[in-house]
Parts: sequence; C-alpha cells; structure tokens
Amino acid sequence: MEQTFCDLCRERTSKGRRLFGLAFWLFVETAGGIMSEHMLSIVRQNSIVRAAFVAAGVLLIPLWGDFYGGWSWDWHAFVVWGALVFIAALAYQLVVKGMSNKAYRFAMGLAVATTFVLAWANFVLAVDVSLANFTYFGVVVVGLVGAALARLRARGMALALLGMTIAQMLVPLIALVVWKTEVAPGAVIGLNGVFIVLFATSALLFRRAART
Repeated sequence: MEQTFCDLCRERTSKGRRLFGLAFWLFVETAGGIMSEHMLSIVRQNSIVRAAFVAAGVLLIPLWGDFYGGWSWDWHAFVVWGALVFIAALAYQLVVKGMSNKAYRFAMGLAVATTFVLAWANFVLAVDVSLANFTYFGVVVVGLVGAALARLRARGMALALLGMTIAQMLVPLIALVVWKTEVAPGAVIGLNGVFIVLFATSALLFRRAART
C-alpha cells in the first residue's frame, strides 16, 4: 500500500498536478468506504433496521403512485400501512433469525408476504370495501391462531397454512353465494386462486422443513 501511494504521488508530480487533489480524493474514498461498511454492519446485525428499510421500500410504491395520481393517500394511511409493513418484516426477521433451514425461511417469508398482500389488496386497492372483504380477516385469524398453537414449529405451521388454504377456498364460495357480490365469478375465483396456491405452497415448504 505504501508503494502504491508513493507511485501515485510521483505520477501526479510528474504530470504537474498538485498533491492536494490526491489527498482530498483519498479522504473522500476512505470516508465513503468506512461509512458504507458501517451501514452494512448495522443492517446485517440489526433486525429493526432491516425491517425499517423494507417498510420504506414498500411504501415507495404508493408514494410514487400518489405523485402521478395513481393513489390518493393522506399521511394517516402511510403511517398505518408503514407500521404494518414494519411489523410484518420485523416478525419475519425475529422468527427466522439464526435458523439455517432454508425451506422454513422461504415458507415463512412466503406466508407473511402473502398474508400482507391479501390485506393490502382488500383494504387498500379495493375500489369499494364491503362486508365481503372482511371475510378475508377469517383467513388471517386462522393463520394467527394456527401459528400460536404450533409455536412456529415447522410441522404445526404446515397445518396452520393448510387451514389458511382451506379458509381461502371458502372465501369465493361465501362471496358468491352468501354475499352475492357483483364482481364477475371468474375474477373472484381467479384472484382467490392465486392466494390459494401461495398458501398451499407455503404449507408444502413447511412440511418439507419439518422433514429436514
């Protein structure tokens, strides 16, 4: 390193350049590298910081749409949904922290993300929020109760996600038969089918994690 520094000094001197520019460039580069390493160290070690970054990244989506007329959010909505994203991300970090089972980590991430998107789609992106939307709360409740009973163990979580899959399958039936929603049946079944597949995939991953 000393030899490299001396070579740089000689090169700049031979070209008639002052050494102040070299010293300033080295200072900026070194300070930037130290700050970058420090930030990466904090992010790697602190689950709260990682969760905050995730929440900020997700909220950029409605914030970007709000600037261009796609969303019409006030600051209350940003606070509420920012808090929910932060809680979901932090919960995932705390649950999988120190766990090497990749199937469990992916299954938990898929379950948390799908549950959050389910709530987001029904109470943020929905044009008209009706009583039919609240049936999706039953799916979330089934998952929370199942996770509590399973104590987040892989075998129990597989059963909890299976319960969420079955509950999600009942939602379009209730929406079309009981609530008689005006949305096209194909759209209702297709949209719910996506969540059914995601919850079922998470259940299979938890089952695989229990075996390994």
